[in-house]
Amino acid sequence: MAAGADLIRGAFERIDAANAEDPSGQAVEYGRRMTRWLGRLTARPSAALAIAVRAQHLRRWEIPRVRYPQGRSGYLRWRRACARHHAEQAARILGDLRAPAALIERVAALVRKEGLGRDAETQVLEDAACLSFLEAELAGFAEGRDAEMLRRVLSRTWGKMSPPARELAATLDVSPPLAGVIRRAAAPADQ
Repeated sequence: MAAGADLIRGAFERIDAANAEDPSGQAVEYGRRMTRWLGRLTARPSAALAIAVRAQHLRRWEIPRVRYPQGRSGYLRWRRACARHHAEQAARILGDLRAPAALIERVAALVRKEGLGRDAETQVLEDAACLSFLEAELAGFAEGRDAEMLRRVLSRTWGKMSPPARELAATLDVSPPLAGVIRRAAAPADQ
């Protein structure tokens, strides 16, 4: 199968089918939300970027967070393990679809966020992930967390986003307390 609309459609169908097995029932919507954000971030994504964005959390539930220590270092180890897992799962799907090897390698690299800070497509994927978090997960994440921790997390999130993604984030409809935290996280450190 050649790289193009048919391959993207086939990959989306298989990614969604795999994510439909998520016991929480949230993985399919996450992938679709990522694709919607991609459409707002760029008008003509490459096939590799479109597929990587949809596969960003492919079968994530198979690597539970509880298998890793609490705290930032445990969280980062878990995230790296997840990225490798998502990339392997995406590569398997694309291999089954007989996608070109170069496309499979590029999708896997994007899913692993290789070149973040240097690769424009990796940045778009990161932007979509950050916007998805702010739109759909921030309110749940904020519950039970103190304001300083929430400010640190949002400051890191804001720092990972490109200027166009920050502009989109400013348009999100979030509760007034969370909007205030986002504004404070977005403010320069010297204010």
